[in-house]
Amino acid sequence: MVNGVYTGTKSNNPGGSLVASKNQSGFHLTALALIIVVLGVAGLVAWRVIKSSSKNQPKNTTSQTSASTPDTSGEISKIDTAKLAFDQQAAASDPIGDKNGPFYHDVYTASSTDGLHFTASGNKIAEHASVPDAIKLPSGQLVFYAVDGAQRSKSGVLMGVSGDNGKTWKLGSMQLSGVSGGIADPQITITDSGQLRLYYLVFPGPPVPGQPPASVNTVDSSTSTDGINFTKESGDRLEYAQITDPDVIKIGSTWFMYAAQGQKQIYATSSDGLSFSYKGVTRQQGSVSKTVSTSGDKYRQFYCDKGISSSITSDGISWTDEGANLAAPAGKIICDPSPVQLDDGSWLMIYKVANPQR
Repeated sequence: MVNGVYTGTKSNNPGGSLVASKNQSGFHLTALALIIVVLGVAGLVAWRVIKSSSKNQPKNTTSQTSASTPDTSGEISKIDTAKLAFDQQAAASDPIGDKNGPFYHDVYTASSTDGLHFTASGNKIAEHASVPDAIKLPSGQLVFYAVDGAQRSKSGVLMGVSGDNGKTWKLGSMQLSGVSGGIADPQITITDSGQLRLYYLVFPGPPVPGQPPASVNTVDSSTSTDGINFTKESGDRLEYAQITDPDVIKIGSTWFMYAAQGQKQIYATSSDGLSFSYKGVTRQQGSVSKTVSTSGDKYRQFYCDKGISSSITSDGISWTDEGANLAAPAGKIICDPSPVQLDDGSWLMIYKVANPQR
């Protein structure tokens, strides 16, 4: 989500979601209280971010039961960073006036040799950004998409591209057509046809302050062949109450979508990555996830819970907890983990750090 810790929204809620995280060590009542506050405002912040991005344009709320087949005329290979730029100047102060919002979030990296235990690098790769999600392209480039808390992007989403395994990044605005209004919690995948597909959250209205979103939220998607310009696909991917932060991966021949309901995680499945059906609850505690393939036909899901933790599965349904992977620094909240494996076998995790304002 943006607040990720939610963000709440991979924006502070959907537009910025939040699912609270705590220090792995020294977890105490203060951290727990902070988590509850973050979760309470996550839905409201996300809606406000999306509302701000929409510029009062009417939102198409028509739900379609069948999705169109995406254009398969091109495959993503390498992003042309010369075409990457921001749409407008960054806001100098909080544009939505929310102390828990994405303006007070930053995106950092952590590293790992085994893909399980991560060490923070201290490398801040984007300011005023929340709910990042990353992928490695066939070219070897790394790219992430995140909620733009400083309104540099008309779509509400900024992106970063790295050609040196995450040491340096070129930032700019993701372009989105076919969507009226802002989006939240971006999550990127590569389709079977080789295109990029971005899943994201759409909210119908403001949630109740202090509670998770109470209404039915919608996950939609857009595709791209260049990594910068995305076009909305018709129909909805999933509609379900209170969900945020979609996490989509193909396991075997089945596409799985995991989504947060506050700190609870649910899942849905699809045969084509377009029409998803709700199946059940993955876990009661620990959400805002990213699932990646590991060795031995296993899949590891990283999520927000006492910092960043993980579980492992072979079928996408039954999970074995592995414990904590990365602890939050003192006074900070971390969430929205998104690890990618580099060519040398090591791992780079991109994640959100929230800086609570008092």
